[in-house]
Amino acid sequence: MAERTGQWELVITVNSPGEVSGWLAPVLDRIRLIREDAATGAGWDCRVTVFVPPCPFASGAECRVIQAIPGVDLVAGPAETSAYLLFGKKPQGFSPLPRGVVLFLGGDLAYAAILARRLQYPALAYTEGVAGWSGSFARFAVPYPYVADKLLTKGVAKEKIRLVGNLMLDAVTPRETKVAVRKRLGVEEGAPLLLLMPGSRPAHFEGMLPFFLRTAELVVKEIPGIKVVLSLSPFITGSQVAGALRGEFAGLFGVTGEYHPEYHPAGVVAGKVDKAGKVDEADEEDTAEVVLSGRVVTGEGLSVTVSRGRYELMSAADLALTIPGTNTMELSFLGTPMVVTLPLLYPERIPLEGLAGILGGLPGIGKILKRRFIPKLLAKTGFTAWPNRLAGEYIVPEACGEVRPEDLAGKTVALLRDEEERQVIAARIKAVAGETGAAERLVELIREVLAERYG
Repeated sequence: MAERTGQWELVITVNSPGEVSGWLAPVLDRIRLIREDAATGAGWDCRVTVFVPPCPFASGAECRVIQAIPGVDLVAGPAETSAYLLFGKKPQGFSPLPRGVVLFLGGDLAYAAILARRLQYPALAYTEGVAGWSGSFARFAVPYPYVADKLLTKGVAKEKIRLVGNLMLDAVTPRETKVAVRKRLGVEEGAPLLLLMPGSRPAHFEGMLPFFLRTAELVVKEIPGIKVVLSLSPFITGSQVAGALRGEFAGLFGVTGEYHPEYHPAGVVAGKVDKAGKVDEADEEDTAEVVLSGRVVTGEGLSVTVSRGRYELMSAADLALTIPGTNTMELSFLGTPMVVTLPLLYPERIPLEGLAGILGGLPGIGKILKRRFIPKLLAKTGFTAWPNRLAGEYIVPEACGEVRPEDLAGKTVALLRDEEERQVIAARIKAVAGETGAAERLVELIREVLAERYG
């Protein structure tokens, strides 16, 4: 990439599906609008390079998804990121400019801190409470006041902390009306729409898809006219859907079924990136998929529509079943009631980070440690759903621990039959979610840090 006079480098670190879709995407959308004004002198003339550090929670599809976001000039995958941080070997095509800023949008703060030191750039971090390496960051942007208080207790200087709001809310942009979506999905008038959201990480999806499908089979027996839809994350491929239906968890939960994809020429080709650069065409081992929708048909005859448009589905649903994470905040912003579940029937299959992840991966003893450690960790965590965490009380139901599909089905049926309770939940989660505008405020903070260092 050739340098232009006055141009500067924006280096971003991000690694898990929730961070890519909930944090990176809205920030890049805002930056793209500013860059479009660069020719007039009113905007920014910057290059955007995204580093994807190694992460136990990664789906493996982060680079592909990031490269498809408008405004990204270069993506460096986990292998190239590690090589650059450890040995100074630059990713292919990466020629850092004299001026720049490092923005942390998830993962381990150490990666962003080391990048900033190697590049001699100032750094800032958007964080929900992580505050290590505070001396390496010029600013810490936070979504809520309680996070600012938490950073203060961890030794972060007050003048470094800025309240910007929740980036996840800026990402929620349905492109169709609720009426249009329900019509397209074939939802009969008066029938409830149940949305299944089994996650973006393959390790979670493999278990949660059969769990949710078995739950839905039980719900349909109680509410025969219900329409069930599966929101398929951009980080999950059609082959992974088919694999989950044939996998170990499908047998454990007594689910059988087939995935029937629908192919569209206008779809997005799924490639694979672990090196810096644009997405290459997928090879035979990483089959190019243009699946935008399809159906899962279970052995009990339940037909579940599969769709990629998660925000449209969220806005149209009467109730969502989801695991903890970004989804719970997005559903709250849209006012869609949910039941949040974290089954721990098989805790040894849950990925962990840091030392816990290393110990959990040890042959033999690792599984035993996970079985003992994870339930205790959940007990200390308290609320798992974002709206409950923000409110400090239960607004949406949670079903965590040794939960079976029968347990979740009972909660689901009860809520679907209680429209008044769903309306109360909808109003409360919308109120606790807050307002949009975090991306704009974070971009202004980047501008502040840039001016502070370079004038």
